[in-house]
Amino acid sequence: MSVYEEQIMSIYQNELAPWEKKNQYYQNLQLGNNINDQVNHLNKQTKEMIETQLGTANSIIASQERISEKTDAVVRGVSNVEQGILELKSAFEWGISEVVWQIEQNRIVLKEILEVLMAPLDTQAKERRTRAEEAYINGWIEDAEEEFLESEKINKFDFSIHISLGIIYLFHRIDKPKALQYFKKAIKYSKPKSAFHTSFSLLYKALICYDMGNIEKAEKNSFEALTLTPTLSEAYYQNAQYNAQLIETDKSISHLEIAIKSDKLYCLKANSDKMFDPIRENVNNLFEKLKNDEKEKAILALEKLTKQQNKIKSLIKDMRQEPTLTLSNVKNLEISYYSVEKKLTDLSIMMKRESYFDFLDINNNIIPDTYREQNELTEKIIDLVSWEYNRAKSKLEQAKKDHDKKNNIKNIFNDIDLPDIENICLVSSAVAAVVTLFVMEGAGKFYFIFFIIPFISQLFMLGLVGGMIFNYSSMNKYELILGWCIVLFWIGAIVYYLSVLFKYREKFANIIENESHKLKVLSPYNERISNLHKIDTTD
Repeated sequence: MSVYEEQIMSIYQNELAPWEKKNQYYQNLQLGNNINDQVNHLNKQTKEMIETQLGTANSIIASQERISEKTDAVVRGVSNVEQGILELKSAFEWGISEVVWQIEQNRIVLKEILEVLMAPLDTQAKERRTRAEEAYINGWIEDAEEEFLESEKINKFDFSIHISLGIIYLFHRIDKPKALQYFKKAIKYSKPKSAFHTSFSLLYKALICYDMGNIEKAEKNSFEALTLTPTLSEAYYQNAQYNAQLIETDKSISHLEIAIKSDKLYCLKANSDKMFDPIRENVNNLFEKLKNDEKEKAILALEKLTKQQNKIKSLIKDMRQEPTLTLSNVKNLEISYYSVEKKLTDLSIMMKRESYFDFLDINNNIIPDTYREQNELTEKIIDLVSWEYNRAKSKLEQAKKDHDKKNNIKNIFNDIDLPDIENICLVSSAVAAVVTLFVMEGAGKFYFIFFIIPFISQLFMLGLVGGMIFNYSSMNKYELILGWCIVLFWIGAIVYYLSVLFKYREKFANIIENESHKLKVLSPYNERISNLHKIDTTD
């Protein structure tokens, strides 16, 4: 047995070890009836704990700028503290384990197990157990011990009773051998029901073994705890502590790394934890390795972001000088561009801090946020250029199609929303009818009837115009007036059609020319955006 182990046995067998006492920042955390109050106190005091630990943090872990900003203390709220030790992670300490056990007893998973275990009991037995819990919460330790012991006689398979008695004997009676006896019972009866509560009890057993100087057993029990519940970060951390004491360096560092990757604040805990002193150099090397791993990830991400930003910068600069593009849209792109540019500048400045926590923050928060914003900007550029290009292409194709309708005059007039042939024929009949009423005398006004009847009016007009061509001299003056009126109207109509046709062709010729030019201008941009893909952040 080593001198260190003898010292542990002589000092901590019948008294609380320093690591079993509450630290100053947890002094106000007490047992009570209101779990919400416990959660709020735990949140507040955890932040105080982090501030205390940050004050002595290794520069590899946290930069001075970060410490002064108190970033990690602010964001560390234990939001899921109702999950007990699983979510507390680095915030867990043995000095507050009674409160943690109270929180654990309110978890649904334990309540469901206890419902099954207590189902066969009568009302009196259930009430006795309830009285034991109430006495314990109120700090009536003697009454709680008495009631739990009686409850144990009634239902020895209820492992939660054994855990409660183990805690009473460990922290209040300071009877560690008896506490160990009850945690062994808790392990035995919880194994078939709950791997987690078996691990929970194993950590207590490991603690007592360590207090009694048996580090090998402490290591063995904590290893079993993490094997049964791989999500229990505290089991990895405590196993790393015991392996550090045994100078099992590789195993200690390996499990400490797992704990840190689950909760970075284990760095702060390990940095000031004297149990790691035998392998302190290796622990510091781990901090350096973790920092460099995150640094490498940050450098690669920054290079990728910068490369993309340079492409965007060149593209927006050229688009800014291109008159075919809507200036207001380009200005909106510039606003987004400068926002990303500022993020990249801030990121570069933060990387110079050269600390693990800063690189973690960069990789987990700042870079993903910058990726998102830059990808949104990329998407806006692609959408704008694609929209302008496709719009010009569509307009050009439509203009060519419309221009090809030159042989179909009806289509021309329909397309440009002007009167069609039928309407003009009707108007010509109306003109002839009105002229008839004014120039004809007597029975000649009966011509009016024929001009207001569709189709018949057209036959009469053809007859009149034909008479003017083949038998002009035999027509009376009224018929000649009406005939010339019809001829002049149709000459006007033909001139009108020709002028419309000319304007129509001129209009679409201009559209074709303009859109062809726009397509020519936009083609290079369309090719450039094909190389401007959004960054895949999963690489």
